[in-house]
Amino acid sequence: MQRGVGKYNPCSIDNNDVCRDGSRFNFAAMQKFILYTLGYAGIALFTQVVTMWAMYFYAPPVDAGRVAYVPVATFGLILGIGRVMDAFTDPLVANWSDNFRSRWGRRIPFIAVGGIPLSISFILLWRPPVEGYAALNSIYFLLVISVFFFCMTMVTCPFLALLPEIAGPGERITASTLLGSAYVLGLITGTAGSSFLINKYSFALMGMVLGLMGLLSLYMPVLFVREKRDGQRERFDLKKSLRVVLKNKTFLPFIGAQVFFWFAFNIVLIGLPYIVTIRMSLPEAQTGLALSLALIVTLLSFPMVSYVAKIKGKRWTFIFVMLCSFAVLVGLATLGYWPGNISLAIQSLIVITLAGIPLAGLFILPNALIADISDYDTKQTGEYREAMYYAFYGMVMKATIGISSFCLGLLLNAFGYSSVNPLGIYLIAPLAAVSIFAGLLVFSKYPLP
Repeated sequence: MQRGVGKYNPCSIDNNDVCRDGSRFNFAAMQKFILYTLGYAGIALFTQVVTMWAMYFYAPPVDAGRVAYVPVATFGLILGIGRVMDAFTDPLVANWSDNFRSRWGRRIPFIAVGGIPLSISFILLWRPPVEGYAALNSIYFLLVISVFFFCMTMVTCPFLALLPEIAGPGERITASTLLGSAYVLGLITGTAGSSFLINKYSFALMGMVLGLMGLLSLYMPVLFVREKRDGQRERFDLKKSLRVVLKNKTFLPFIGAQVFFWFAFNIVLIGLPYIVTIRMSLPEAQTGLALSLALIVTLLSFPMVSYVAKIKGKRWTFIFVMLCSFAVLVGLATLGYWPGNISLAIQSLIVITLAGIPLAGLFILPNALIADISDYDTKQTGEYREAMYYAFYGMVMKATIGISSFCLGLLLNAFGYSSVNPLGIYLIAPLAAVSIFAGLLVFSKYPLP
């Protein structure tokens, strides 16, 4: 029997501190929420390091002086296949989590079980079995990255599904800002830490150190957050849940825009080492410092984005964020061609700094928007399927990342990715800018404020 919408007022982590109507948010609840958000730092660390360095590690530029393990086109194909296959596990894990019942709750057990193999696969990723090109390296990479992606789904989807239970509608922006802050701290740790360890020691040692740090972060909510929730006991049918999600008129414009947004974001992020070393003419070690600078600006931009979202609404703010993203990509595409006597280094610094503003919106707004969308579903159906919305978002995001990884591999292979033949690198920013503009047009149909 479904609960009526009028009774829809579950409270957060311990069912006492934070109610969904936003009426209470005391110090004890804040402590528990901070411990919850620390898990997102580990998720960010793993995601960032793999996205930023995996292609560069397995298929470095010809003139980088590093060992190449897999041809760049093969790498793009493997990563694309892995991401697309991984995307289809999201609704399966989500439905499993939505239906799961245990003394520890519906979400925490998945984080606990998935965290250890996630860390191990991350560590193994940077230890290919053969030095140089070999078919065995390609098979090894496919197997390890597949385990990594599946375990990331096991952890991330249930973790994010806790957010609507923890924060009421009036608290979503504040909660998502804290969550985004933890994510950015994880990104900074992964970016700066990986760059330092790779430059000073090796990829293998970097994998070991950051793999253990990420695991410790993931276990913060496992060890210190008690999940407790009253609610329905009906089991969801996977096909029915997917149909409900796809019929939600608030979800489709959001998810459509995210396809274009993540395509743009991923090709720039994966291509960043190439952009820094070839496009910006900076040393390899500056890759981590460049992104760290953007992430520091992101942290500083959180209060502004949070304030604007509370005053103008999430929809208006997300449109503003996408416009900022488009402007930054135009600036990146035109590096070296700006009017005046501005040096390439200063132009690069300006672009990197301004990128922090749209990144702040990317880290704050999507999770808050999905929480609102899942609330809209609950008001219509009286059912709770938060994990399925986050899973579908994750599925589309991962499929898009897989497709964009494959496209970037083809782009670099076809047009070049070296200092002698850099056209493929120069085409990354214009392609991303077009994708962002298309996403902006789609999101303009989003109906909620």
